[in-house]
Amino acid sequence: MPEDIQKIIPVDSPSLEELHHTLNELLEEEKFKEAREFLGNLHHAEIARLMSSLGALERNIVFDLLEKESQHDVLPELEEPDQEELLDRLSDERIGDILEQLDSDDAADIAGLLDESVRSRVLEATEAEDREEVEKLLSYDEESAGGLMALELVTVSDKAIARDAIETVRKAREAEEIEDIHYVYVLDHELHLKGRLSILDLMLAPGKQPVSEILDPDMITISSDLDQEEVARIFRRYDLISAPVVENDGKLVGRITVDDIVDVIQDEAEEDLGFLGGVGEEEVSERSLFRASRARLPWLLIAFFGELLSVLVLASYETELATLLVIAFFIPVVIAVAGNVGIQSSTIVVRGLATGDIPLHHTFKRIGREVIVGFINGIVISLLFAGVIILWQRDLKVAFAVSFSLICVIVIAAVTGAMIPFALKKFKQDPAHASGPFITMTNDVIGLAVYMILTTNILL
Repeated sequence: MPEDIQKIIPVDSPSLEELHHTLNELLEEEKFKEAREFLGNLHHAEIARLMSSLGALERNIVFDLLEKESQHDVLPELEEPDQEELLDRLSDERIGDILEQLDSDDAADIAGLLDESVRSRVLEATEAEDREEVEKLLSYDEESAGGLMALELVTVSDKAIARDAIETVRKAREAEEIEDIHYVYVLDHELHLKGRLSILDLMLAPGKQPVSEILDPDMITISSDLDQEEVARIFRRYDLISAPVVENDGKLVGRITVDDIVDVIQDEAEEDLGFLGGVGEEEVSERSLFRASRARLPWLLIAFFGELLSVLVLASYETELATLLVIAFFIPVVIAVAGNVGIQSSTIVVRGLATGDIPLHHTFKRIGREVIVGFINGIVISLLFAGVIILWQRDLKVAFAVSFSLICVIVIAAVTGAMIPFALKKFKQDPAHASGPFITMTNDVIGLAVYMILTTNILL
């Protein structure tokens, strides 16, 4: 690496800005040899981070500068929009070559991004074993354990001895069939999972000891059709680093490792935040303005048509508002507070359901808790609100009507915000669909109706 590059890039952990600055200088000056050397000294995860911060042209140049082996490592680390953009410019032959070099789970993820016609051509040109692996993984729901797992495993027969198992591990490593070997899985003659062997147990066991005597039968197994969120919860609950995936008949089909779970946790968190913010499943790195608009527009339309109901509510109280114009002044405050309370309640419940901290059978207990919290907060805010109204309007009756209505609206908003995620979960929908726009719209309509009913009845 040139001396000036070494001065710019810190030894331990260079920042993205420093990497970006250095690489941009090299590309602008067309020092492609130095750029290749610079990239060769970076970890593939750092290269992926760097590429995501570049424009399309620079990203393509950087990818072409990488050695083929580095391209295989970098491509799975990129965000989906960047992967799709790069795949669009690669030949079918090159894509097939990349798929053959990747682990089965990464290869399936990349193949899943291709158009169906391109995918068919690419898979036809790949080796039969690689093609079968990718097609098998693509047959599972991409958000299930089957779609998450890798097919690379080290297995031995339950009739084997320790020496045979150690030799199997050695051959797997020499052939570079699998990178991280956490366990050796023991199968019977019908491929049913009987247990697992840790590498340490194998090393300490006498060579002629049957594996059936040292295997661990009490292990956590993952069903292939289990949702990836539940898989992540299991890994978190039992502190797993790897777990076998089995079909309903107990046959071993793959394994999931903790690095996959880290990605799942991040993806699910980003998805939930997206729904709560009303941007759907839009990727942060999304390049297409049309896709970004398409992800956000449905939520805006839901809010738009929902808020039209608020107009109808106000229109139905046209006469009362003409008589009691003063209550119209406080509508924005009531609606804003109700919306915030609803979002707070829904956020807590969505997060609790996602992490498993709030079980579904605690529905009424949780809603009751939100009612109490909403009531306490409603009392405090309503007293402050009443004080403001008395100082401004000098009217105790108006102060009482508005503040009492606000308490009721806050409690209803808390119940609504907590109840909708539970209802979605009950009907096997993602609770995060109880998004900010949806909760806000619901509470605006209900809150406005309750406010108008109570205030007009008290004051008239």
